Amino acid sequence: MLMKRQKADERLTLRATHRAVFAQVRQAGTASRAAIARATGLSSPAVGAIAADLLQAGLLEEGDVVDGEGMGRPSRPLQLERRKPAVVAVQIGVRHTRLAALPVAGPTASTWDVAFKTPASAAAFSRRLADAVGALGVREAVVGVSAPGVVDEGTGESLLCPNLKWLTGQNVMGLVGEAFGRRARVCVVQEIRALALGELWAAPARKDFLLVDIGEGVGGAVVVGGQLYQPPLAMSGELGHVPVLGNKRKCGCGATGCLETLVSRSGLVASSGLRDWPTLVEQLRDGEGGALPTWLTGTLDATAAAIAGALNIVGVREVVVTGALGELPATVHEHLAAGVARSAMWARFGTVTCVAAPRRRAAGLVAAAVERILLNVEQMKAGV
Repeated sequence: MLMKRQKADERLTLRATHRAVFAQVRQAGTASRAAIARATGLSSPAVGAIAADLLQAGLLEEGDVVDGEGMGRPSRPLQLERRKPAVVAVQIGVRHTRLAALPVAGPTASTWDVAFKTPASAAAFSRRLADAVGALGVREAVVGVSAPGVVDEGTGESLLCPNLKWLTGQNVMGLVGEAFGRRARVCVVQEIRALALGELWAAPARKDFLLVDIGEGVGGAVVVGGQLYQPPLAMSGELGHVPVLGNKRKCGCGATGCLETLVSRSGLVASSGLRDWPTLVEQLRDGEGGALPTWLTGTLDATAAAIAGALNIVGVREVVVTGALGELPATVHEHLAAGVARSAMWARFGTVTCVAAPRRRAAGLVAAAVERILLNVEQMKAGV
């Protein structure tokens, strides 16, 4: 029993030290082995051995030779692998499914190699995905998948997907893994949580924030201390399903009055009375500089109240907004940001910020695959 416990402790220590070295390189951009040793408190021989493992696994690469520190010899700093694809990112979207083969360094914005319109059934999706994998030319890969709705990230099961109904009850991990081959290693991330991971990956100095995405639906994800919040349940951040007083619209989740029936793309179009989203965007841009329509300010105020309530509960003061509102005039985001600051309790004591950012889902899927699959030290040392 003692021997087993000692081995378990050794494995935990090994995982922690490998993650610490990788995290230091990711946050610094490039780092010498000596700088990593100073930052982590690990010995120089330990850092050298861990760096060798991470280089062999394709997680890191060596940069150009630089002069040694002090009287030291010239050395090659470590950086994230930027050339060889290590992860296939797969976004299952309500309207489109997209794939990209990416290095560990990942993109700072979502860029995709292959895309197709998301079909209306699981069988059709499987066929189209298999074709897309063939076009990408990568099988038996490490795969990070984002899925909409309520997803159990541990099992890969979609528990509820109001905006892509056929996905409900499907095992996303199995569905995608089948297209990539039996040796593929797949992890599944709820789509808004993937965006938060991408924001953290692209801007590691941003440690504490609530990410809110507005698109076909509305969702949120919380990052605290540089870590994505992991809830005990297979759901969190469901801002889109906060009820709005007086809203009589039916939601795809089965409830009445959900926020996303107002502020999603389709909700905004319905409130405007216009034909479609491009027409709404054009009309608002044509009127840029003037007052926003009353129906829109009311929706933004309801959204700001929901966001402020979330800030009051989780105790962070920064909001990152991604998605559809970024296509509208800047005054739309400014109205939302002012409403959040007006309603969030922390604004009475300090500053509450609400910033717009691009979607970085592909980077988030790389981050998830690295953390959950590629930084598995036991498999790394076994050459898996």
